Amino acid sequence: MEKEKFTFKRIDDMSGRDMFCIARLRINTFVTEQEITVPELDDEDLTAIQVYLLNKDKTMALAVCRIFLEDGKWMLGRVAVAKAARGQKLGSKMLTQVHDFLKKRGADHLYCHAQWQAKPFYDYLGYQVVGEPFTEAGIKHVMMSYEL
Repeated sequence: MEKEKFTFKRIDDMSGRDMFCIARLRINTFVTEQEITVPELDDEDLTAIQVYLLNKDKTMALAVCRIFLEDGKWMLGRVAVAKAARGQKLGSKMLTQVHDFLKKRGADHLYCHAQWQAKPFYDYLGYQVVGEPFTEAGIKHVMMSYEL
């Protein structure tokens, strides 16, 4: 099987179809599955680099995340894999490509607010806990860092 090539684009450079697929996966994951009630799309999306993989028909996103600068630090967020695509290691493959992308741009760390239930995934990838757990959008999170 050929290596999945994730797309890295800002919203202004994306097609409406691509943004629709990303938004649908994020809403399905965070709003429908996890019942998070804070707005899914926010102003961060306007400047973030959206990272995504669409199915071959370009009708659905299989995996998505976004990366953005916050106070001089690269942040990772909105990491989601479609239910039908889970178990294929797309999350790990996506973040490996994110790490490579940022390394090539001179970044030295990537940070994320990891949901507590997703912490083992980030542990597996080599992320380290930074600080104490906290609640965000009604869900326990922990700040994690990855040295690039």
